[in-house]
Amino acid sequence: MHTDEYEISIGREISLCRKMIRKLEKSLGKLERQYGMTTAAFLRALEEGRLSARLPIQRWNLEYRELQLWQKRLTAYEDGLESLKRTWGR
Repeated sequence: MHTDEYEISIGREISLCRKMIRKLEKSLGKLERQYGMTTAAFLRALEEGRLSARLPIQRWNLEYRELQLWQKRLTAYEDGLESLKRTWGR
């Protein structure tokens, strides 16, 4: 049985995901400005093994991977909410 509680709960999760994504994007943006390199360039340099020791390699890589996980989570919740709405005709 569908209730608004399902939508409210999923809505809260979506809100949390968006908040975490903004936080991580802000943090990655700060790293990009501080070190004059985009995250994409950082990842290429990491893959090619040509990073400077002055870079916070683990933190940058971890935050990027965490961002990916939150983005996937957000997509799953948004898809789930849409499916729920279709199922219950909303």
